[in-house]
Amino acid sequence: MSPSPRYGLTTLTGVVIASMIGFGAFTTSGYSLASLGTPQLVLWAWLAGGVVALCGAISYGQLARRLPLSGGEYLYLSRTLGPWAGFQAGWVSLTAGFSGAIAGSAIVFEAYLAPLAGLTHLPAGTLAVGIILLFGIGHGWLARPAAMAQNAVVMIKLLVLLIFLLTAASRWSSHAWSWSGLPENSADDLIGRRILDFARSVMWISLSYAGFNAGIYVAAETRDPERTVPRSLWLGTILVTVLYLLLNMVFVTALPASEIAGQKQVAAIAAEAIGGQSLKTLISLVVCLGTLSSVAGMLMTGPRVFSRMADDGLFPRWFRSGPSAVQRTVGLQAAIAVTLVLFLRDYLSLLDYLSSVLALSSAVTVGTLLLPSGDWSASGGSRFPAPVYLISAGLYVVATLTVAVLMALDDPRDLLGAVVTLLTGTVVWAVFESGRRRSGG
Repeated sequence: MSPSPRYGLTTLTGVVIASMIGFGAFTTSGYSLASLGTPQLVLWAWLAGGVVALCGAISYGQLARRLPLSGGEYLYLSRTLGPWAGFQAGWVSLTAGFSGAIAGSAIVFEAYLAPLAGLTHLPAGTLAVGIILLFGIGHGWLARPAAMAQNAVVMIKLLVLLIFLLTAASRWSSHAWSWSGLPENSADDLIGRRILDFARSVMWISLSYAGFNAGIYVAAETRDPERTVPRSLWLGTILVTVLYLLLNMVFVTALPASEIAGQKQVAAIAAEAIGGQSLKTLISLVVCLGTLSSVAGMLMTGPRVFSRMADDGLFPRWFRSGPSAVQRTVGLQAAIAVTLVLFLRDYLSLLDYLSSVLALSSAVTVGTLLLPSGDWSASGGSRFPAPVYLISAGLYVVATLTVAVLMALDDPRDLLGAVVTLLTGTVVWAVFESGRRRSGG
C-alpha cells in the first residue's frame, strides 16, 4: 500500500530549493575566479550551470509524467533498461548520493554553527549527528510537521539571503565594487586552456545545482504528481538560478579579484567587506540554514528509493511500501549518514567522487528519453512541446558527460571510484537476484 498523497507544489518546490542551496553556492566562486580570472566569466559559468540544471529539470519532469511514482533514477532505469541498471542507480543513491551528501552537509553545518553558537567545545560530530537524527525522526514519524518545518527553514533562508542582497544593493553607490580581473599572465593565453578552465569551473558550479530533481523521489506522495512534480522541478531551478547569479555577482565584485581568488569562504569575505562583522555573521547563518535544509530535504526524498527497490524484490522485504515503510527507510538512511559522520569526518574530500558517480547516473537516466522507443506523446498535461524535451535531454546528457570526463581527467581516482561502485553494486544485485529466484519471486 502506497502512502497517501500529502505534498503539494509549495512543499515540493521547497524541497527542490532546499536540496539545491547548500554550502557550494557560498564557496565555489573563489576557486572559479582564480581559474577564470574575471568576475564576468565567473557569472557566465554560473549561468551555464543554471541552463544545464534547467535542461535536467525539464527532462526529469517528462520522466515524472511518464511514471508518477516514487523511486527516482532506480524506477526510471528499471523500467527502461532493466533491473540491473535500475539497481545500480539505487545502489549509488544508497551508498553515495543521499547518505554521503547528508553526512557532508551535516558536517559543514556543524563547522559553521559551532563557532556562531559558542559550541566548539562539543565533541566533533555531535551537532552533525544531532541534526540528522532530528530530521530523521521528523520525516519518519511526523511527516506533515516536518514538511512544514522544512518549508519554514527554506523561507527563513530565502529571507536572510534577500536581506543580504538588499544590504548589498543599498551600498551599490558607496562601496568600491571591483569588476577588474586578475592580472593577465600572458597576452597569448591559449584558447584551449581558457575553454578547459571554463568547463572546469562549470563542473564545480554544477555541484551547487545538484538537487534540481529532488521532487521525483516523493512523486507517489504528491497530489496530482503528473503536474505538480514537473512544475516544482523547473520552478525551483529557475528561482535558484536567479538567486545564484545575484549572490555571486556580489561575492566576486565586493573586493578586488586578487583578494577573493582561491578563497574558500568567499561569501563571508565579501559580506565582511560590504557590511562588516554583522553581515559576515548573517551570511554564515545562511550557510548553516542552507546545509540544514539540505539535510532535511535529502532525508525526506532519499528513503523512497529503497522502498521502491524493496517492492521490486531487490532490497530486503522489511522496507517494502506500507504503513511503516517510511519510518524504516528513513531510519536506514539516517543510520548510514550518522555512521559516515562518525567514522569518515573527512568525507567532504570524497564529494568530487560522489558528484562524478551521480552525474553518470543522471546522464544515463535522462538519456532514456532519447531512445527510439521514447513515447513523446506521454505528456500528461505538459507545458512544453516534444522538441523542447528532446533538446533539453540532449543538452543535459552532453553537458553532464563532459563534466564527468573532466572530473576523471582532473583526478583519475574519481573514475576508479565509479568503477568500484559499479562492481560492488553488481555483486550485491547478484546476491539479491539469486535470492529472489530461489524464493520464486
